[in-house]
Parts: sequence; structure tokens; C-alpha cells
Amino acid sequence: MKGLLQYHDNQIEIEWDTSSYMYNQLIKHNSLTGVANNIGGEVFFYQYDLDIEFDGNQKEIFEVGDVVYWRSPKESGKFGILFMYGNTNYGDGTKPRTSSPGIKIGTFKSIEDMSTISSNSSLQLI
Repeated sequence: MKGLLQYHDNQIEIEWDTSSYMYNQLIKHNSLTGVANNIGGEVFFYQYDLDIEFDGNQKEIFEVGDVVYWRSPKESGKFGILFMYGNTNYGDGTKPRTSSPGIKIGTFKSIEDMSTISSNSSLQLI
């Protein structure tokens, strides 16, 4: 994967954590596509065949600009890629927090651009 999130005619550069186990599993996919969900502080899209087991480094509190791999603790076969651009409803207002644990897989710097992605937009990681 090149490290770009494409939406509409725009791109946001992603810097992958190439040393992580998660990244090495993720790059087996040429590209990942989905429909954006912007829930305030976080843009994400679901994946249903991106079943990567956690490696023990999962957590719930992240930094603005983190890219996170997430797996549902309740629904089998439901995974997501999350882009943390601000405080989320799940946190205490001090840092972005996911609804359940995830693992950081990279970072992005275009915080303002990420916040403008509207729900139902098509997203593609290339």
C-alpha cells in the first residue's frame, strides 16, 4: 500500500508503522475500500474480511492523527480502519478514544482535511 487515503478527488497521506505486525498483515491487501462514517473526532470505515488477530498491543486511548485497526468485540467478522482527528464521544474529552480496543497502525497529519470527510463518502486506502 502506498499510504494514501483517497476520497472524492482528494488524498490524505498516511505514514504506516511498517515495523508492526498489523501493518505486515494489512499490506497483503492491495487496497481497501469502504463507506465513511464521521462520528465527530473519528472517521472510520468497516471491513468485513480484514480478520487480523490482535497482537497484545491493543488499547482504547489514542492521539489525534492516529490510524487504528479495530475489531468488534461483539460481532464476528466486523473490522474497521479508524482515523482519529479529535476527541470522540467515547472519551473523557482529553484524547480520542475508541468504543473498544484497537491497535495503532499509522499516522496522518491532515487533521483539518480528515474532519471534513462526510459520512457516506467513498474511501479507499491505496
